[in-house]
Amino acid sequence: MTKIFISYRRDDASANAGRLCDWLQRQFKTDNVFLDVDRIAPGDDFPKVLAEKLAAADALVAVVGKAWVTLSDAAGNRRIMAPKDFVALEVGTALERGIRVIPVLVGGASMPKADELPPRLAKFVNCNAVAIDDARFPQDFDNLVDGILGRARGFARRELDRLQRGMRVLKAGSMLAPAIALALLFTAWMQLFDFLLLDTRVASYSMWLGERFAAAPRESPVVLVAIDDDSEKRLRKYERTPAWRLDHAKLIDRLVELGAKTIVFDLFFESPMGDGTADKALSDAITRAGARGVRVVVGIKEFSQGQPNVLPALKAAGAKTGSLCIGNRLGYAFYAPLSIDADGKSKHERPATNPALGLMAVFPGDVEAIDEERGEIRIRDGTNIRYAGYSVLDLEDKIDQCPTLGQGPTKDEGGAEARMATAAMLLLRLSPSGYWHDATRRISYADVLNPAANAPQFRPEGKITLIGVTRRGEDAHDVVRGWTTEKVYGVELHADAIANISRSIAVRPLGPTAQWLLMLALAAAGAALSFLLFDRPPWHRRLVLGAMLLAYATAGVACYLAFDILLNTLYDVAAFVAAYTWLSRLQRKALEPRAEGSS
Repeated sequence: MTKIFISYRRDDASANAGRLCDWLQRQFKTDNVFLDVDRIAPGDDFPKVLAEKLAAADALVAVVGKAWVTLSDAAGNRRIMAPKDFVALEVGTALERGIRVIPVLVGGASMPKADELPPRLAKFVNCNAVAIDDARFPQDFDNLVDGILGRARGFARRELDRLQRGMRVLKAGSMLAPAIALALLFTAWMQLFDFLLLDTRVASYSMWLGERFAAAPRESPVVLVAIDDDSEKRLRKYERTPAWRLDHAKLIDRLVELGAKTIVFDLFFESPMGDGTADKALSDAITRAGARGVRVVVGIKEFSQGQPNVLPALKAAGAKTGSLCIGNRLGYAFYAPLSIDADGKSKHERPATNPALGLMAVFPGDVEAIDEERGEIRIRDGTNIRYAGYSVLDLEDKIDQCPTLGQGPTKDEGGAEARMATAAMLLLRLSPSGYWHDATRRISYADVLNPAANAPQFRPEGKITLIGVTRRGEDAHDVVRGWTTEKVYGVELHADAIANISRSIAVRPLGPTAQWLLMLALAAAGAALSFLLFDRPPWHRRLVLGAMLLAYATAGVACYLAFDILLNTLYDVAAFVAAYTWLSRLQRKALEPRAEGSS
C-alpha cells in the first residue's frame, strides 16, 4: 500500500492539511498517512521521527498556501531559505531521494518561482501541482489521488462514472440477457429462421470448418464399385436391360468370392424383364450369397400401397430393400432420411417404416421403431436388437421430392388432409473431396467382372460393397466446399451415409435446455462486453468482438469434432449481438441526463 507524508506550514495551511489528512486516511488507511501533529508523541525526537517517516514514504504531499514561501522568522528572514527549516528539509530530502513530490495548492495559492526558493528546492517548481478548491473539494481530491498513484488525471472520476453507469444499466437491463435468450429460443421453436433454412445452412458450415482440421479415416467400412464411363466403354451403355441384370448376377458371385460382407445396389429393380432368364439369374445369385452369409440389399425408389416396389423374385431370394432417397443439401450439409413414421403422431416411440439404403446396408433385420427419447432407430434381427442414431426428426415437406418417404399428405377417415409423415434424418459428415476416388476405396464395375484385371488395392474382404452409377451427368449433387461447389454422385453420398452409420456418427444439435443455457451465457457475455468496452476506442472494440466470435467458432468446431454436437450458430450469435447492441444503447441513454446537466 502507498505510504504518504504530508508536509505543511502550521502558520500557513494547518486546516487544509488536517482535512486532506482525514480524506487520505480514509482512502489509504490511517497507518499509511503521516501528519506530524497526530503522529509524533510528546518527548519524541521530532527531527528523527520526521526523517524515519520520510524515508518510508512513497509520496510527499506538500500543502502550499499563500504564505508558504513568504513566511518569515522574528528576524525577518524567509523561513524557506533557512538551512534548518523543516518544510525545506522535508521537500528537499524527498526530491533528492526520488520520492514523488506533489504540490497541493490551497486557498488560491500559486506555485513559487525558482528564484524564490533555495537551490536545494530548485526542482520543486517542475513538479506538477494539484489545486484544491473548497467549493469542489471531492473532484480535486480525486485528482490528487490519481497523482499519488501515478494514474492518468480523472481516473477516479471515470471509475465512479463507470460504476454509476453500471448500476443504472444493471437496473434497466437485469432481465435483458434472459429475455433475449428466451425470445431466441422461442424463435427457434417457431422455426422462424428455419423458414428459409437459414439456421441449418449457417450451422452446417461449422462442419465444413471442422473437417478442414480433421483428417478423414484412411480405412473405410465401404468400397465402391462404379458403373462409370470406362465400364460402359468396355461393356455396353448402362440401361435397365436383361444383359445388365445378368452382369449383376455375375458381380454378386464375384464379390462373394472376394469376401464382401454385404453387397448393396444403389439401383432399383421394379419389374420383370425379357423372358425371365436374367431375373432368375439375379435372384439365384442373391440366394447363393445368402447361403454363404452375405447379405444383398437393393434400392427402391417408390412405394405402392405401403409396400416397396421391387421385383418379387428378389425379395423371395432374401434381398433386403432400402430407400434410395438421399435428401436435401442444406448449406454445406446433407440430410439423409433414415426411416419415417407414417403416422405422424407425436409420441416418444414411433412406428418406423421405409428404412434407408444405408441403414439396411449396416444393420441386418427390420426397422421397428423411432425411439425419440434415445434419439435412435431400433432395428430387430430375430432376438437381437440394435440401435442407429439419427440427428433430427423433421416433417416430410422439406424432402417431399423423395417418393420413398411416403405419398405426401394423407387423408383421414373423413377425407380431410392428415398430418404428413415424420422422418428421422441423419446429418451427414461428408468425406473430403476425392475421398471416394481413391483406388483403395473404388474400382470400376468392369474390372470386378474381369478376374484377370490387376487391381491389388481393391480389397472388399469384410466390407460393405456399394454398387452405383458414376457416369457423367447422372445423379449428381452439389456439395459446397468453402467458396466453391463440387458435383458429387448420389452413390458417394450413400457411401458417406453408410460410413456415418457404421462409425455411429450422428451429428446432433443441442437440446432445448442446453441451447437456452448457451444463448443465455452468450447474451450475458455480450452484455458484459458492451459495458467493459463502452468507453474504449472503436478499433479496440472491434478487436475484442472479433476475438470473441473467433473463440465461439473454435468452440463450435471442437464440439463438432469431439462430440458430434452442432451449435446453432445463427441463434447463438444473434443472442450475443442483440445483448451487446441493446446494452450499449441503454448505456448511451443512461448518460444523456448527465450530459445535459453538464452543458
